[in-house]
Amino acid sequence: MEKFVAFVCLLGFALSVVVDFRPYDHSAELLFNGSDFNHDGIFSRDELEQEFKKYDADGDGRVSRHEYTTYVTTTTPELHDFAHALYDDYDVTGDHHLDHVDYDQYYAKLDADVDGSVTRAEFVDYWVKLFQATEHLHGHGHHG
Repeated sequence: MEKFVAFVCLLGFALSVVVDFRPYDHSAELLFNGSDFNHDGIFSRDELEQEFKKYDADGDGRVSRHEYTTYVTTTTPELHDFAHALYDDYDVTGDHHLDHVDYDQYYAKLDADVDGSVTRAEFVDYWVKLFQATEHLHGHGHHG
């Protein structure tokens, strides 16, 4: 249950300050389940866009680093460094704004077999690798 609480924090619905995503495959599964809104086993490009709408505080169709990190860290300040790392991963174009171009390119990164859809396995594999690469920002013993 603690892993789920931590993951819910990542999605912006903080319920606790627990910030341990281990085991990573389980956390990635929970993230997939929360992102696959229609529960069809595929994370669609539309679902990706829906996920990012909640971060667009000013409603301009673009998500700035400030909007994203403020959303995530307002309720869970312990995720500050991790939120910045996630934003860098999402900002594929590197222009410091997330928009349709970034969403298309980010979706392509998730779509390992390049078939136009992201399966549960592709999603989980991507997130496990991301958790591992950023472990120093969210793992045991991290203090700020």
